[in-house]
Amino acid sequence: MRICIDARSLRDTPTALGRYAATLVRHIADLDRQNEYIVIRRPSRHGPIADQANFREISMPYDISSPRNILGGARVINALQADIYHTLFHFLPIGIRAGRVAITLHDFIWVDHPNLADGRRLHRWVKGTLGNIGVRRAVTAADHIIAVSDSTRQAALADHAVAADKVTTIYHGVVPEWQLGFDASETPPPDACRGRRFVFSLGNSLPYKNLPRLLRAFAAIAASEPDLILVFAGRGEGNAQLMQSAQQLGVADRIHFAGQLSDAQIRACFTHALFFAFPSLIEGFGLPVLEAMASGCPVLTSNCSSLAEIAGENAVLVDPRDVESIAAGMHKLLADPALRQRLAQRGQQRAAAFTWETSALQTIQIYNQLT
Repeated sequence: MRICIDARSLRDTPTALGRYAATLVRHIADLDRQNEYIVIRRPSRHGPIADQANFREISMPYDISSPRNILGGARVINALQADIYHTLFHFLPIGIRAGRVAITLHDFIWVDHPNLADGRRLHRWVKGTLGNIGVRRAVTAADHIIAVSDSTRQAALADHAVAADKVTTIYHGVVPEWQLGFDASETPPPDACRGRRFVFSLGNSLPYKNLPRLLRAFAAIAASEPDLILVFAGRGEGNAQLMQSAQQLGVADRIHFAGQLSDAQIRACFTHALFFAFPSLIEGFGLPVLEAMASGCPVLTSNCSSLAEIAGENAVLVDPRDVESIAAGMHKLLADPALRQRLAQRGQQRAAAFTWETSALQTIQIYNQLT
């Protein structure tokens, strides 16, 4: 077969979507030496995603979620004459012609929760419009849908009338590097964290990540934990607003913005943090939770969407819409070192069940079923 994988969700800036795209493609390459693969990537991407004889890469200038791609991307893709076209993000160019079409469906945030997709009014309107047009159309037009969690799959079935036999759940994995022992002398955590007791948070600061409530929960327990700091890492679109809130809450001197971190720096933070706080309002999967668990870091996360599904009973689960619930979960972890140790051990065991080899093998099985 000639299989075209659209991996333009892999950006120059690290994201969970990009990690999914790059890692899945590499593991498919490790497993499948028979089929011909064409990987579509962004022009700015340097070096191949998968360097193997049956893999070749082409670049396309359009962002995978842009109107230009939806309206005009099919021309380049159709010329490839693929037996299967698989986009790793839930948008499809209009007029795609391939033997079969598959999409990876991460979530319905842009469709069902545009107010959580972006804090800026214009951007929120654009994402909501693209979600309603692009995501709904892709879900309808695809021959098969790979959902990244059962939560996402159930949303497709219950809220968007997708047939059950059209959607298969394939979980993300975690690479072994996250599970190896960490050498603190090799990559220390950010300077502000060294020798400090800290809670670690990672990700963008869009509304669905729920960082303002996490900040308020931290402020609620701050007086009882005078040496504790809260560390935010990630792209930081909303850092200015968070700092303004921290000043109003009287905890600005105990908030640190670490910015974009390398994987090694993130592992260092997981290793040294008291726990990882990830109380998102909604997630398609929640890869940072899995990577924190693999690293032996206790986790506080939400009792809803995919997060409870992925973490199971191996994390402290809180109501992400209730600041008091988040604060109570934080206090529970801070007050009980034995609980933190149990969750660290159980989290590693849970994370070991998620492998990229399994994800890639199940994806290849979908390709074979489609022919």
